[in-house]
Amino acid sequence: MSVKVIKDYYTKRKAKLLKDFDSILPLSREIFATKFKDEKIDEIFNLMRQEYEDLIPEIPYIGGKKNFFTNYLIGSATILAIFRILEKEGFTLRDIGEFCYKLNDINNKFRKKMMENTGKNPSQYPFEKEYMDYMKVLTKTSQKRKYPEDWVADYVEGDGKTFEWGFNVYECGIHKFFKKFDAEKYVPILCLSDFSEANIFGFGFSRTQTLGNGAPLCDHRYIKDLQTPRAWPPDKIQEFKIKL
Repeated sequence: MSVKVIKDYYTKRKAKLLKDFDSILPLSREIFATKFKDEKIDEIFNLMRQEYEDLIPEIPYIGGKKNFFTNYLIGSATILAIFRILEKEGFTLRDIGEFCYKLNDINNKFRKKMMENTGKNPSQYPFEKEYMDYMKVLTKTSQKRKYPEDWVADYVEGDGKTFEWGFNVYECGIHKFFKKFDAEKYVPILCLSDFSEANIFGFGFSRTQTLGNGAPLCDHRYIKDLQTPRAWPPDKIQEFKIKL
């Protein structure tokens, strides 16, 4: 199948992407404040911004706004830029993982409050029919494999007892993107962000395996009336196979 690839899709949007990146960095200042003075934090932020700017042209085109997964790819470039600078600053992989999880917790607490302010119940959004129907369409579309650097997944109907619904990911765009930069080691700690969201929002989530941990798929499952554990430290999380 022949598809149109817009090579300058992200570079044309660089100003907006950098503005979004700049809005994320302040969320991490309180984490850095335990290790560095303000001047050093500002220096690190500038390095991260430049690293991200350099990555923007490297983000693969997978359909732009028409593909929901594009947001995930942009987010993965954001976090990769941050991870690379953290490593240059002497952070170990475990340090980076802890930083990532704390940043996700801060962001998810902010998102939860925003949802509650609009009258939504964060613990129920994965079980809304509209959302589940959307995921059915999204996963089915992914199976057309229009773009080689995109996701490929299928929807899994639940039994209403062990889980409500789920999806299996056979190809992950983030995993492919990180692999391109020899950064696969970061993927398992990045995947833990799903547990942070579920834990803070208050919905049940489980996963026993991921591509980033060497499995053939990622088996996401959404479960009502389950308290998702906080996944840091990740040593007792079933999917997590690497040693930090």
